[in-house]
Amino acid sequence: MSCPPRANPFLHRLFAVLAAVLVAFSGNARAARRWVTVTVATANLSDSTTQAYRDSGIRHLQALDPDILAIQEFNYQGGTTADLVHRIFPANDRDFCRERGGARLPNGVVSRHPIVAWGQWEDPYVKNRQLFWATVRLPGGAKLHVVSVHLVQNRANRRIPEADYLVQCIREKFPRNDYIVLCGDLNTSSRETGVMAVLGRVFDLARVPADQKGDPNTNTPRTHPYDVVLPNRVLAPCEVGTIVGGLSFPDGIVFDTRLWGRPPFPARRTDSGDNLQHLPVMKTFRIPIEDD
Repeated sequence: MSCPPRANPFLHRLFAVLAAVLVAFSGNARAARRWVTVTVATANLSDSTTQAYRDSGIRHLQALDPDILAIQEFNYQGGTTADLVHRIFPANDRDFCRERGGARLPNGVVSRHPIVAWGQWEDPYVKNRQLFWATVRLPGGAKLHVVSVHLVQNRANRRIPEADYLVQCIREKFPRNDYIVLCGDLNTSSRETGVMAVLGRVFDLARVPADQKGDPNTNTPRTHPYDVVLPNRVLAPCEVGTIVGGLSFPDGIVFDTRLWGRPPFPARRTDSGDNLQHLPVMKTFRIPIEDD
């Protein structure tokens, strides 16, 4: 009986490496199909004189190009709300919704993905805006509830009960295992306030966005962390680093154009100092796609 021909060790190793590469590529391709990456930004970038959006605020948002934008003081003197959305995102059709009722400083949401429901809760602590929410359907069927708020400014004693009321509304409206993100201008002087403790009952406060110098403050003088993007505890494990202009921001970005030699197009270096009170904040989430 003759023995089988001896295997070539080099070819054996080569085939083994090729097989491993094919398996890894196939596995990565399957994994890639099971996730969707979503950037979520909040912006109160209206002009501090008119409380309406104009070119410098619009350029911030064009440069960031978020998938989902929670917007405050959703006003535009150059046309309709639809005109403003098209100015911010000229290359894409975006779904958007804006609170009803004639509020002077309305909240809203703009999304690359379909908005399938939206509504508002009457805010008993401030009279010129409401607490707003929208549900976005992500690729694969997962839903993300986006809450856009602008808490009371001048009467700090109202802010904690306002936050408590907001948490109550969120708990009553959305299932506890759903993805929820709270965005907006909290008008808080620090992240150690009672407001943050109340919001921490539902939302994860651990990862704090910052600029490239590590500064987390979001008003233009860079003295207070007014603006937040806060995931609930279901969404928080999905957070990943945010990439803007080739730079990595591990906990999300506070976007101050004055810190860039050349900000991402079309933002200009002077935009953040052009009569704005706030800076935009953006985070990134890698959310599992639901199985078919």
